[in-house]
Amino acid sequence: MPYRYLAYDSSGVEKQGVLQVEMEETAERILYERGLTIAKLTKTRAGLDLAKWFPTYFGPKLRDVIVFTNQMANLVESGVPLLTGLNLMLEEVTSKPLQKVLMEVVEDIRQGSAISSALAKHELVFPPIYYQMINVGERTGNLGAVLRQLGIHLEKEQSTKSKVRGAMTYPAVVLSLAFVVVLILLNFTLPPLLQLYSEFEAQLPWPTRFLMASSDFFQEYRLYLFLGLMAIIGGGWFYFSRPRGKKQLAHMALKIPVIGKVNTYGNSARFSRTLATLLSAGLQLTESMELTGQTIQNTVLNQEIDNLRQETLQGRGIAIPLSQSNYFPKMLAHIVRIGEETGSLDTQLETLAGFYEEEVDRAINNMTTLLEPGMIIFVGVIVAFVAISVILPMYSLLGQIR
Repeated sequence: MPYRYLAYDSSGVEKQGVLQVEMEETAERILYERGLTIAKLTKTRAGLDLAKWFPTYFGPKLRDVIVFTNQMANLVESGVPLLTGLNLMLEEVTSKPLQKVLMEVVEDIRQGSAISSALAKHELVFPPIYYQMINVGERTGNLGAVLRQLGIHLEKEQSTKSKVRGAMTYPAVVLSLAFVVVLILLNFTLPPLLQLYSEFEAQLPWPTRFLMASSDFFQEYRLYLFLGLMAIIGGGWFYFSRPRGKKQLAHMALKIPVIGKVNTYGNSARFSRTLATLLSAGLQLTESMELTGQTIQNTVLNQEIDNLRQETLQGRGIAIPLSQSNYFPKMLAHIVRIGEETGSLDTQLETLAGFYEEEVDRAINNMTTLLEPGMIIFVGVIVAFVAISVILPMYSLLGQIR
């Protein structure tokens, strides 16, 4: 239940905010522990929680979580008690959605929960790898170092995702713009010009006749075309949301020329860094493999990682089954074998993660180098065809006027 408060600190500075607690007494106790003098405390109605229904758009952003994690690492390593550090962060955090989550975490800790258990209630903000590593830090008394590792891991994770997403965005945007431009030309810009040519009975070359036929077709059947497009999109969404469709889509994402290499290297970097981070934090290999699989969003690779975990449970290690995979690079298996034999698996994986992150950069640059001229030529051909289709009949029309 949200309680809105108006209070003053020891210096007389006004403080306002909202507490998510069950009882008014709990809100009073929290404000008292913060050293605030309550002037007004009222229960408010809970509004529509957009962050709950649309976490991607209205929930805490990954950048906010990264900043929070790094600052908490600084506080804990400086000897600040955990609860005190969280209260300090409540004053520093600028993200309202994250501040709301942290308020609930602080209240759970005050009621006796471990911080890992309190964080686990908010999986959309703190994924399993986050609170599992915090749990390890609590058990080993090394929470500051674990928070530092998490900050680095999340930073690298965001960087890799951004690069891959950026590589996919460019061709999608260019093709979408080209499609929109063609639709606008065929439906709004060209019909008046083509109508003028028809009225003067100008001799029309085949590009113009083709464009006129296309324009007439779109004008007459645009409703059916729109409904057909919606049906294709809906059918595609339905099919690819099913297990078989997800598997086929994941397979194509890894095998399609150029883009498949970016996805493969990106997922290999994520797999290596996540597994290295978990192992260095003190988790067992099988548990680390399970959590690593949860960070990979490709269905095919998830199945591959689960198979690796099953092999590990049987005592075979992961190097041999990894070498038999058709999706992970062979170099990954060789480095993992070296790490297993030398007892330095986490270090080897960390080095390998850096290598694959560089490969992602190189693959993205190569893809961009190939796609940019291709997209420019594609759009240029469309514009040139439309221009020729409109300009050529003008010569015939001018001749008739003379």
